[in-house]
Amino acid sequence: MLQSLSQFIEQRLSTEGSGNVERTRFAELAGRLLASGVLWRDHSRPEAALYDDALQCEQLLREWFNCIGFALVHDADARLLRLYPPGERGAEEEEDGVRKLRARLSRDFVAAVIALRFLYTEALTGRRPLVDERLAISLEELSQTVVSLLAHRLPASASERQALLRELRKHRVLHFIEGADAGDMQMGLAVLRPVMSFVSDEALEDALRLAGNKAPAASAPAAQESRAP
Repeated sequence: MLQSLSQFIEQRLSTEGSGNVERTRFAELAGRLLASGVLWRDHSRPEAALYDDALQCEQLLREWFNCIGFALVHDADARLLRLYPPGERGAEEEEDGVRKLRARLSRDFVAAVIALRFLYTEALTGRRPLVDERLAISLEELSQTVVSLLAHRLPASASERQALLRELRKHRVLHFIEGADAGDMQMGLAVLRPVMSFVSDEALEDALRLAGNKAPAASAPAAQESRAP
């Protein structure tokens, strides 16, 4: 006898993990991932609860998203789940020569996130200090790294830079506190651990090779399977 989709999900949830995730909670988890694209346990207490429940039904979530062409990737080291829309992972074509860094993201975003990954890799190799897995930098330092690595410049206006920073924060690769200095080149930023899986080793090396630079030391830990969209 054929089951409705709701019945099938409820049946699967009863056998997934501890069996404590209800269908309404499953719908909330799926909706949150579709809306934000990421669940990072260390971001906040509410997000930690969402992450923990998502792990209880991770396989079902993965199958559910796979049916509509999405890919759910789990970075266990960072305790982060990231959702990639159709066509944003696994494509072989290149856009501006950098595979996996898709055109849906602005050139400013792509340049900034590559620079953040480079800076965080330096910290992991002992060249910069890390505190609670966070790397403290200034916006000026990020701007200089973007220029030196990729010959690209961040937006000229403070409001555009602020919008870019908000987008980076949304993807859980950067944290900052908005204040009177928001968008100012001297404002403080914190590079976060999830940047390691958001930008793969391959994407970083491709970007640096295209810019005529050498990639950072090979001692940097290998990123997980996920890629910057």
